[in-house]
Amino acid sequence: MSLNSGGNKRTETTGKNGIDSIYALTGVTQGKNDGEEIVVKVDEINTLQGNTPTLTGSVYAWNQKGGTSSSSTRNITGVYDLSGATWERTASYTANGHKSLLQYGKSVSYEGEVLKTQSTKYTMVYPFDSTVDNNPTDSTTEGLNSASSANYVTNTKIYGDAVRETSTSSIGETAWENNFSNYVGSRNVFMMKSGSFMDTLNAGRFYFSHTAGSSYFNIGFRPVIIPIT
Repeated sequence: MSLNSGGNKRTETTGKNGIDSIYALTGVTQGKNDGEEIVVKVDEINTLQGNTPTLTGSVYAWNQKGGTSSSSTRNITGVYDLSGATWERTASYTANGHKSLLQYGKSVSYEGEVLKTQSTKYTMVYPFDSTVDNNPTDSTTEGLNSASSANYVTNTKIYGDAVRETSTSSIGETAWENNFSNYVGSRNVFMMKSGSFMDTLNAGRFYFSHTAGSSYFNIGFRPVIIPIT
């Protein structure tokens, strides 16, 4: 689903669909099958009332009865968009020394000029296989796949992040619900979750993947607030 901003501008930017759009809006759901492309104007969503969907695409908002189906608890108080809207960055990485850590994530992975190699209160540091994932400038697909596989095997102690406990391999449709798995390694040192709107059926609550940390239109983040008790 594309959410048209309402303008007439069209663009040829790589990765976009030629419509002046925004690519994710939290708390909306619609009954179309995965893979079908519809275009809904944000103005249509803003004027929704009762439990009547938009005329285009049968879209519901988060505060409508029909919209709560996209909530984790199926009611208005749940967590929305757990899968398939945008990739969600996490504060986790592998400290393999690749230049991506410094180039894209210095504020998270470095203390001054020193790479942080241990997990902290706010970040998760995944282990890596230094015999395989040892090239700080490697940008090849072969190097990425090898490092990803080796690092997945090396990670035998970290649980609670829905990676090792929900998947069987580092690459492929190996996570629960046939979600994709792509473990961190080589140039793609940062972990992200969920999947983007373009990943259709392979996106999901257990989809995890890796990124170098650069910005892209289908990658975002979710702020999390944890109460102090």
